[in-house]
Amino acid sequence: MVRLRLEDIDFKQEDFRLYLPLLEAKPGEFLTLLGPSGCGKTTTLRIIAGFEKPDKGKIYFDDTVMNDVPPYERNIGIVFQDYALFPHMTVYDNISFGLKLRKFPKEEIRKRVSWALELVGLKGFEDRYPEQLSGGQQQRVALARALVIEPQLLLLDEPLSNLDAKIRERLRGEIKRIQKELGITTIYVTHDQEEAMAISDRIAVMSVGKIEQVGNPLDLYYNPKNEFVAKFLGLSNILEVNAEEGKAYVGNLCFEVKTEGRVKIFFRPENVYIEEGDMGEIVDYELLPGRIRLKIDVEGRIIIAERFLNEIPFSIEKIPKKVGIKVRSFSILSLSP
Repeated sequence: MVRLRLEDIDFKQEDFRLYLPLLEAKPGEFLTLLGPSGCGKTTTLRIIAGFEKPDKGKIYFDDTVMNDVPPYERNIGIVFQDYALFPHMTVYDNISFGLKLRKFPKEEIRKRVSWALELVGLKGFEDRYPEQLSGGQQQRVALARALVIEPQLLLLDEPLSNLDAKIRERLRGEIKRIQKELGITTIYVTHDQEEAMAISDRIAVMSVGKIEQVGNPLDLYYNPKNEFVAKFLGLSNILEVNAEEGKAYVGNLCFEVKTEGRVKIFFRPENVYIEEGDMGEIVDYELLPGRIRLKIDVEGRIIIAERFLNEIPFSIEKIPKKVGIKVRSFSILSLSP
């Protein structure tokens, strides 16, 4: 298990700049780089791999500076978005390719490939070619090829983005299981918030060329630092209001903010509880599997609430015009400069 650390990384390419004062992955940690297209997450991965060289800053594997170490000497395993399998090679030959380059003995190669196939659930597929495999199976081959060399660091660049939803969900669970079983430090790149939340020990949320916030999934989800993180991780209620004597009001809805002046209050739809009353007017709703999502107008502000059907004080056949609401948990976001 290796500790990865990026310090004061500055990388410029045409009109794009990536600046990372500090990014660290602990030994054996599953760290996900999450952000929209063009934010720099794949560039960060390429810098770690040695495919791109930063203009300044240092890349550490434990206490070793890796800036001038070529990619093939970094002992990393990489899984690409497009799998990058050799179409003319069998599954066995694809997986064993890195071992053969390293001139491992044939018997050691056979043992390692057998172990990798068992690990990813493809035992018996050794003689098949990539075109004979499903997308999910091809991705398992790519993962096995990355792991068979026993890398100190595993890098995955949007490995599930080309698969359909059900296969993605199953494979992300497999990737997490394998990562925990091997205890390998892993950097995972995705733009999918649900995927990141499901598999990560910690998430680094990125915007254009910078990291906005790093933390464990639940902390980021319920306690985002700013509006970008809040909105990127899911549906949000964000209310910018004035606070007096430590309290901020939206209609009759009171928030104990313990500060004065302008504040930005944040809470998720599932933190809004519905009760009988007339605090807000239901202006729209959506029926979801087992749940209902309500849009409620409170003094001209739209608040989104999401509850299980057995938690609402009315039947969906008779949705009232007005309801009472309570916000059980909220946090304060930083105001935009």
